[in-house]
Amino acid sequence: MVQRRAQVFHAEFDARVGRPDNAAMRVIPLAGLAGLLIAAALPALAQTSPLNASPMTAVPLGPNPSECEIQAALLGVAGPGCPPLRMQRPAAPPPAVLPPAVVPPLAAAKPGAIPAQAAAPVAAPPELKAAFRVEFDFNATAIRSESRVILDRVAAVMTAPAAGSTRFRVVGHTDAVGGDAANLALSERRALAVVAYLTGHHHIAANRLEASGRGMRELLLPDQPTAAANRRVEIVNLGE
Repeated sequence: MVQRRAQVFHAEFDARVGRPDNAAMRVIPLAGLAGLLIAAALPALAQTSPLNASPMTAVPLGPNPSECEIQAALLGVAGPGCPPLRMQRPAAPPPAVLPPAVVPPLAAAKPGAIPAQAAAPVAAPPELKAAFRVEFDFNATAIRSESRVILDRVAAVMTAPAAGSTRFRVVGHTDAVGGDAANLALSERRALAVVAYLTGHHHIAANRLEASGRGMRELLLPDQPTAAANRRVEIVNLGE
């Protein structure tokens, strides 16, 4: 009798909601339901994950940047004799807002006591960083003549009075052709070649320059991994 009533109840329920497959839905295991919920949430998590966030990119300069453009990119503003030119850079992140510090009751009750407040951290200024298209021989570190002209202008900016004793980091990048280890090593050697050119030909103090390579790990055009624009040298202002 009980079994018959249960069959009638399920038949009436299925007829009301118009879902003949409700009998199967009633027996979804809890683990299976959790799996469905997690699978539905994965696309949203992938979009908001910090691992998918692209790093701050450098200001990409054209194939033949002027000395004024280079100075604006590396020092923040062009010098005398240049047109009013200021590179647009990402705004500094706002300082974190911390809740007021909790004041102990005894200290707050003292006459003239000033509640202690936690100091908010100061936001770092925007980074001065520019990307240059520096051409090298295929799979080599020899700088081509057309790129030496650009590096000559970079050296003029680095040795100008406005630069003072500012230090710079030269970062090599490659496209995604080839393996990660090979591209990383090649980008490091090319960054060292640029540093050697600046110190050897323009007598920039070696302690003002450092070199590093990122290989294909920070593509300028991630949707075009083999594009020539990814093969670049970035120069970062490290301050004095």
